[in-house]
Amino acid sequence: MKSNDISFPIYSTFIEDSTIEWQMSRAEKYCLIELLRTLKPETSIEIGTYKGGSLQVLSKYSKKVFSIDISSEPQKFLKSKFNNVSFEIGKSFDIIKDLILKIESNNQKVEFILVDGDHSKNGIKNDLEAILTHKFNNPLTIIVHDSFNPQCRKGIKSIDYKRFKNIKHIDLDYITGCFSPNKDFKEMWGGFAIIRLDNKIKINSKVNASQEMLFKRAYIGSKHIIKDKFLFLSPLKKYFYKKFNLKHKSDTYNNFKS
Repeated sequence: MKSNDISFPIYSTFIEDSTIEWQMSRAEKYCLIELLRTLKPETSIEIGTYKGGSLQVLSKYSKKVFSIDISSEPQKFLKSKFNNVSFEIGKSFDIIKDLILKIESNNQKVEFILVDGDHSKNGIKNDLEAILTHKFNNPLTIIVHDSFNPQCRKGIKSIDYKRFKNIKHIDLDYITGCFSPNKDFKEMWGGFAIIRLDNKIKINSKVNASQEMLFKRAYIGSKHIIKDKFLFLSPLKKYFYKKFNLKHKSDTYNNFKS
């Protein structure tokens, strides 16, 4: 374990599977464990399976889990580990609406959703709007991972929440993110945003950001203040990586091993 590791150790009655990589901080792990232990969802949905870190918690505390990923790789080594998980392959915002309808048609309730897939501004926005436009008849808790990342945060903020009549609470900093202490040092990652839906409450579409000042201070000292200005070059960068057979960072999400 590295001296700057923000993932370990955690002291909990929940025992992590040592064969599964879980890319969350201690604070995020504790939060996810306790939240799901308390909610005990009938059905949970996860957007972004990757190596199954958070899936192990969803599986333990939910009766049924549907895990969505754009890659077919995760299910190859995770399917045998979880007997209450169904793996859905494809773009999340194309799948999520029909998946929710399918679950409800079987008289099951979606009570928890973890959004941790496409981390671009539009990716986050598309996922959340696909979820929020559905009229749930029961309370729902949505957790969005990496709300401290500037692009993810923009995506969450870009939605007009006044359109939706069942929002109980929104906070971009339910759990605060951090500077990544590894090879991506000076990049802002982590954090949980929370959106609580409940048809039985008055409309409350205010977006709280309890650590907005910290976010702004961190942004000034981060790589993002320069990096975000050149995001428009990202398609060109991917083109050259492909043309010269170079390994792009995003490739690890489509071709990896446990």
